[in-house]
Amino acid sequence: MAELRKDYFTDRFSIVNKERILDLPIYEEEEDDGKDCPLCVGKEDTLPPAEFVLSSSHGSIIKTSDSIERVKEWKVRMIPNPRSLVSLDVTQTYSESPLYSEPAYGYDYILIASPDHKEKFHKMSLEQWTYVLISLQDRIKSLLSKKKVIYVMASITQGKRAGVIYSHPYCRIVTLPRLPLKIEEEAKTVQTYKSETGSCIMCDVIKSELGGPRHILSTDHFVALTPWAPTHDFEFWIFPSKHETDFQRITQREISDCVKIIRACLGALAKILKFPSFNMVIHTSPEKKITKKIDWHVEIYPTLRAWGSLEKGMGIYEIQVSPEVAAEKLRQYAKREFADLTFE
Repeated sequence: MAELRKDYFTDRFSIVNKERILDLPIYEEEEDDGKDCPLCVGKEDTLPPAEFVLSSSHGSIIKTSDSIERVKEWKVRMIPNPRSLVSLDVTQTYSESPLYSEPAYGYDYILIASPDHKEKFHKMSLEQWTYVLISLQDRIKSLLSKKKVIYVMASITQGKRAGVIYSHPYCRIVTLPRLPLKIEEEAKTVQTYKSETGSCIMCDVIKSELGGPRHILSTDHFVALTPWAPTHDFEFWIFPSKHETDFQRITQREISDCVKIIRACLGALAKILKFPSFNMVIHTSPEKKITKKIDWHVEIYPTLRAWGSLEKGMGIYEIQVSPEVAAEKLRQYAKREFADLTFE
């Protein structure tokens, strides 16, 4: 038996299987020795200069950048994406609908998330995860101050099925000259709901999910849940437990808490699937459009199978593992993972 479900915040629909799936795909870890990896330690001189480098010295975090001499001892480093399609050097030409076009203006970076080529995000230490989130927060804040930048998308990709371009752990940061449609739809729903009720729909959804069948884990500052109408099997979201619109403004204490819940949930996913391929995307508010505010949050999309005709042709998503079953399995392992991380 299945049912057609509508997303909380957009007009997207999913067909959700309500039967219990007993046989889940188990994926072996993707082996790669890193011999030809351009992002590894020791290859710094072969890459463009890093515009941002995070290192650590005597317990202090140091932010710097490459000069003529490359920084060799680093925790995280950010380079221009050599495969980028967006550029600052664009021709200012536009065309009208129905053949509308505009310049693909923007910044595009690869944030190398660890010096260790074999590091996996679902096994990464809390310390290294903290370096990653601090770096993403710093770069989003900096890029939002640039001219013509309306939105900054920060994402993490792991595994071939999710579309990695490097086997080394990395994040991608890309700016856009307009608001992405998904964020636009979420912001419109938030604004409409607030004008009608005086409340935030995202906050109300989180409150309604607490303690329910899709609730995975809560910490001091965050809530993890599987969404009512997901786009991927075992998809889960992480929201602040209080109303917060900007990831770039969260405190160090909140970053530390966020690191734990992300790592615990990814660790739980790995207990279920062994080696999870996934995309993780941060949804945050655009600073330059004050009427387009949403509660910032993280969405994680595991890739168990390729999308078919319904997803690609109709934008309707077939979900074989219901979010209720997914949450039950994730909750079982996430609580243990979180406890182990807390008392490391």
